[in-house]
Amino acid sequence: MVGCRASLESAYLPLGSPSRPDLILVPYPISASLPARLVSLRRGLLLALFAALYVVLWQGPGTLFGRTLFVAHLGLFILWQPFVHTGQRLSLPSLLAVLTVALLAGIYLKGWMITMWIMMLAGIVGGKVLLYDTRAARLFYLLALAFLVLALTLLAAPLTVPQAKPPVEIVWLGHASLLCLLVVMALLPQGQEVDGAREVVDFVYSLFIFLLLTVLMLGSLAAMLLLGSGYVEALLQTMLVTGVVLMLLGVVANPRSGFAGIGGLISRYLMSIGLPVEQWLQALSNLALEEEDPHAFLEKACVEIAQRLPWVKGGEWIAGGSRGSFGVSSGRRWEFSHGGLVLVLFTQHAPSPTLIWHYNLLAQLLAQFHADKQRAQALRQLSYMRAIHETGARLTHDVKNLLQSLNTLCSAGIEPDAEASPEYQSLLRRQLPAITDRLAETLAKLNAPQGSSALRWIEAGEWWREQTQRLAALDWVELRSEGELEGELPLEVYSGVLDNLLRNAAEKHLREPGLKLALAFGGPSDGHELTVTDDGSAIGASIAAALFIGPVSSESGYGIGLYQAARHAEAAGYRLELAENRDGCVRFLLGKTVSMPG
Repeated sequence: MVGCRASLESAYLPLGSPSRPDLILVPYPISASLPARLVSLRRGLLLALFAALYVVLWQGPGTLFGRTLFVAHLGLFILWQPFVHTGQRLSLPSLLAVLTVALLAGIYLKGWMITMWIMMLAGIVGGKVLLYDTRAARLFYLLALAFLVLALTLLAAPLTVPQAKPPVEIVWLGHASLLCLLVVMALLPQGQEVDGAREVVDFVYSLFIFLLLTVLMLGSLAAMLLLGSGYVEALLQTMLVTGVVLMLLGVVANPRSGFAGIGGLISRYLMSIGLPVEQWLQALSNLALEEEDPHAFLEKACVEIAQRLPWVKGGEWIAGGSRGSFGVSSGRRWEFSHGGLVLVLFTQHAPSPTLIWHYNLLAQLLAQFHADKQRAQALRQLSYMRAIHETGARLTHDVKNLLQSLNTLCSAGIEPDAEASPEYQSLLRRQLPAITDRLAETLAKLNAPQGSSALRWIEAGEWWREQTQRLAALDWVELRSEGELEGELPLEVYSGVLDNLLRNAAEKHLREPGLKLALAFGGPSDGHELTVTDDGSAIGASIAAALFIGPVSSESGYGIGLYQAARHAEAAGYRLELAENRDGCVRFLLGKTVSMPG
């Protein structure tokens, strides 16, 4: 007894309890496999549903057996229906609503209710026909649709309108046809119909079939009343007129005469959803041209969505580390993600698949424009940093040249009796103000890169006199001018090129003590030419080839300074080139760029 009692107590312990380590959590097999079984038995459920409907039509809605069987028919439909997932639990209000509808249908069942129900059922079945690829499944649902159409026209219509009663022979032929269709449908081979527990019904096809059957029924009644025809004749006349109208609509929708027809108009409407999306796209393109900041562009574009699309109440967006909202954040939520942008839209009602496709498309366009704005901003920053780097590299050489000038003054100052020497005092008076001005110019250039519009112009004669005075102490440098020095020249361009060439020549002079340098300046007033020639060794072929194209690696210092000087001269409309390169004659030429005739 003790053992039995212990076993009973352990049976009532909760599953997975530490006191019951021998028990394994296993889901109840019936509840776990019920949705899968219902999916596999959908064809059998549909046959049972049709059989129950046939018996209801045979017995009539006025009999107790017919009403009871119609309630069973509704139960079979709930098990077969493709709208709600088979494994989903119904809430208590939904269950009460289903039971109420079934109870009212069982009590107040009428012929017109059966007719409407058959038309809706035909729409559901017809909306599934074109969704299957296998021939057996498509044939099965075509036969099911034929069953419902025959049941509607031959059995349900007379229950609704007593005047629409076909002859007895046709009624018996309809009964025999319905039974034969049920047998053929049951004998068709079973095939794979759906991939999972959820099916799809094309709403457009379903609505079209429902409306077509409605037109067929109402047209038959109208023909009976207006033309005095019998039910069968009125039904055939309505079918003939409906077929002709459908054929004409098909021709107009896809004509052969070269224009698009109403099919093109319908496609255009479905693809554009009228004017709102087109207006938003136009506003987006205008905004992309006006706004450069990615964050501000995204904010304004999202505000345009809420203002121009009447279906959108508001939304939110997340891009990188920033986020924002627009409109009213309430209603149904739809999230779209493309690249680094997440767009959330709130709508009052559930949008159609076409609208969802448009929402996804506009989110993709918005993400693409935003990414382009980010890339443009990064490119601007990179260009700015590159300009600063190039300016710094160029000004570094200016600072080196200033340091060389200061070193020259210091070297002259350590000579005996230099302070009392009139020549030294004159040198200081000339060089110190010039060095101060050049240093101020260098510091000013560090604030931001300057273009050709910020160039300072100086008289050519005055500039050449300053260079002559500055270089007079160098006995290995020869200066000569050619002709009258008239007109103006860009100070930064000529001074920068000359300073770089002089520094390179000075380093070359240290390696080759016998080197001589000749500076020649002259030319017309609108294009002064500066020639710097030394009689030393030639520049290496590899260095000469890349001298003005980019920075080069060289122990002598050729490359980066001349590269920056050449770029600065090119921006101002001048050219710096290596005119001659051989042993005994290395000549650089700075002059005005020659424009080609148009």
